[in-house]
Amino acid sequence: MIRSISTPLVGRDLDLALLRGTFDKTVAENAVQLVTVVGEPGVGKSRLVAELFAYIDEIHQVIRWRQGRCLPYGEGIAFWALGEILKAHAGIFESDPPEVATAKLEAVLPESSDRPWLQARLLPLLGIDAGEAAVQEELFTAWRRFLESIAERDPLVLVVEDIHWADPAMLAFLEHLADWAQGVPLLVVCTARPELYETHPAWGAALRNTTTINLSPLSDNDTARLVSALLEQAVLPAQTQQLLLERAGGNPLYAEEFVRMLRDRELLDNRGTLRSDAEVPFPASIQALIAARLDTLPQDRKALLQDAAVMGKVFWAGSVVAMGDRDSREVEQALHELSRKELVRPARQSSMEGETECGFWHLLVRDVAYAQIPRAQRASKHLSAADWLEAKAGERVEDLAEVLAYHTGEALTLAEATGDTVLQAEITPRAARYALLAGERALGLDTNKALGLLDRARALTRDTDPEYPLVLLRWADAARQAGRLRDAADALAQASDAFQGQGDVLHAGETLTLLSNVHWSLGEPDGLALAEQAVTLLEPTPGPELVAALAGVAVRHGVSGASREAVAAVERALRLAEQQGLPLPGRALGFRGLSRCYLGDLDGLTDTEQALDLLVAEGKGRDAAVLMSNLAIVRGSLEGPAAAIAGFEQAREFAQARGLTEVAQFARVGSVGAFVHMGRFDEALTQTGLLLPLVRDGGDRLSEAELLTAQTVVLVERGQDASEPAEHALQIARDTGEPLYLANAAWGAVPALIATGDTTAARALLDEIANTPIHHDPEWLPTLARAAHTLNDPGLLARLAAVVPDLLPIQQHALATVHAIQTEQAGDHAQAIGLYADAAQGWERFTGVLEQAHALLGQGRCLTLLGEPNADMPLLQARSLFDQMGATPRVEQCDTLLEQASTERAAGGEVA
Repeated sequence: MIRSISTPLVGRDLDLALLRGTFDKTVAENAVQLVTVVGEPGVGKSRLVAELFAYIDEIHQVIRWRQGRCLPYGEGIAFWALGEILKAHAGIFESDPPEVATAKLEAVLPESSDRPWLQARLLPLLGIDAGEAAVQEELFTAWRRFLESIAERDPLVLVVEDIHWADPAMLAFLEHLADWAQGVPLLVVCTARPELYETHPAWGAALRNTTTINLSPLSDNDTARLVSALLEQAVLPAQTQQLLLERAGGNPLYAEEFVRMLRDRELLDNRGTLRSDAEVPFPASIQALIAARLDTLPQDRKALLQDAAVMGKVFWAGSVVAMGDRDSREVEQALHELSRKELVRPARQSSMEGETECGFWHLLVRDVAYAQIPRAQRASKHLSAADWLEAKAGERVEDLAEVLAYHTGEALTLAEATGDTVLQAEITPRAARYALLAGERALGLDTNKALGLLDRARALTRDTDPEYPLVLLRWADAARQAGRLRDAADALAQASDAFQGQGDVLHAGETLTLLSNVHWSLGEPDGLALAEQAVTLLEPTPGPELVAALAGVAVRHGVSGASREAVAAVERALRLAEQQGLPLPGRALGFRGLSRCYLGDLDGLTDTEQALDLLVAEGKGRDAAVLMSNLAIVRGSLEGPAAAIAGFEQAREFAQARGLTEVAQFARVGSVGAFVHMGRFDEALTQTGLLLPLVRDGGDRLSEAELLTAQTVVLVERGQDASEPAEHALQIARDTGEPLYLANAAWGAVPALIATGDTTAARALLDEIANTPIHHDPEWLPTLARAAHTLNDPGLLARLAAVVPDLLPIQQHALATVHAIQTEQAGDHAQAIGLYADAAQGWERFTGVLEQAHALLGQGRCLTLLGEPNADMPLLQARSLFDQMGATPRVEQCDTLLEQASTERAAGGEVA
């Protein structure tokens, strides 16, 4: 803990009072506050933070304090500052092997059911693969919840330095943290130069709990007081002081460096007074002043400082030992001397076990030292820095991959600038390798950063290089995550051919499995064929790749309604995993459970519950949330739309709590169809209006078709024009080539076509549906059966009924309605009355209000046709339900039948 600083914080009293007051409010109110300290280099940003540190120590508060810094390396390092904070909190060293780092992380995770999920989302910050890619919203949610768990125990102050070098993703997380964290005392203090607002002018502007402290230059009077305090005497000679004030321009760092220069050049006597014969230089800028100080150093000390500057603002004693082939004891002595001259300072705790860590007193010192290195030497020094870091990183080289990519990239740029083709040829493979490693690491953190790094790797790797297909594969994965699906598909196809040409079946299978997913997202019909091709390739080399490929085949079959094929593929994957001693694939097990249910084997629910437990225990939040949404669909088939809505809401809450916006949206989309079945038309239309722009922006065409179909059904039931959404939904369904999606789109499209008088197109579409067996939810069947009845086509009606099995409650209810319609069409109205009544009771128990109302209408229609006196009862029930839905045409049908029944009763029961 810093207890004091060497010089007073002159001219910062109001700023310090504001910072202290913000801290006090944060602790007192359990609040979350974001403070950004903005100023030019040298104006005392770090010193203001140090004063806050000293204040906290003085009031004896139990405060946790964590610091991280953003690095000035090219495009920045993805979430480096956050990684530093995490490592400091868990006591993780850069040199720790992955298993040690993971164990240390586990020790600081909060006790909750979400520990595996939190760990999986935090591991990428340590450069450790968590086995599952995550979207940014999920990562942000996990990181925020982890920091909240720290602040729940003790007030937490996070200091993030130099955010003007942070990449957009890091800045976005800081905003997310300040906006979403709540109920804990958390103060986030950021330091920045004014250029932050040149590149991100709106940063933090929308937050309600943010404070910006702009550090202006010191006044001449404050600068004079500062110099006096540093010299421990009243004033400098008037002429000297005036020149100093002019040169300093209110920058306290200039004043401090000026006094240090006087000491370095021994221009002060033993009382700290300026010697009368001293010739005082006044460099024109702070950089020139620092350079003048460095020129007073012995050559070996200056060379050491330059090597340290190559490493960056922070360096380790071992690095300058290795880079200059120096003696470690001499280096320790040299660093001690440089520390006394206030050029470097030792870290309180090293981030590398067994290494002395130091940082430059100010970044400008580092910049000046680096600039003094002859350009011809810089390339080799960057390579030496990379060699040392690589050796120290060991198994966790991925954690430092972006730093290594920076050093090798700088070396390559310098070699190109000097025209050293030999050195270029030597460096290029290393630069390409580290750009690839850095891109792979960033894939789990920041898709845009990953894509940029992998772009560089792709540019540096020749297409004849054996590593080129791997670069293409990783680049395509980043492009897929960035929404560039067509570019990803092209790159994957090229990578697959190249891997197969090399005989690398493992990577070829992985590539085809990913290509299958991309083609499915694009709505292309060959997704299953590609997944099966991957299985064929991998069968001779059974392992985790084959398990993943079989799971991919199962998923493709499952979502297409081919349940038996899905079960067979999963069972192969499970047997293989057991034989190879591999973890049970939870995602595949979940699809087996769903598919078993669709086949009428309700023990499949046990599979899905086990799969959910596995996925949650492994921290695979997205897969768990998707399975929960799919389970809601199955619950709807077994128990009705009300159960489906409850399941979708559970999935949405689970996904939302983990920042899985896409999956939460998927759950909301699933609820819309259930709203339609429950007759909650207004809610269905409201949700459709909210969700359609979102799914279109995200390119989710299947969800778009689902929403448009629900909208079409409601509009038709209400007697409104539904041609446009019906046509659009039908086109999307046809593009997939999947009968299941076509049947669902026909639920709205067929009655919409009949409403416009296009019975030919309606009949053709019904005929198309009737020619393909479909085993999933037949939510569309009663509507299409009524359409076939309207078209007076008994054969078509029978064929439609034949495509749906009689296994699940929803199928049984749908077939009961179809049987009633067939009986009515055959003219046996007396029997149809009972069948419609049974169907209505079944739909009521099943919470299928829309079909309940239609069954009641059918019952009332048959009663009226037979002149039965009790026709009013089902008709009035149906009318009430349709009226609640706003289905005016159906209400009018009920009124017409009620009037007809009334007329018949008045005429003495004679049938008109």
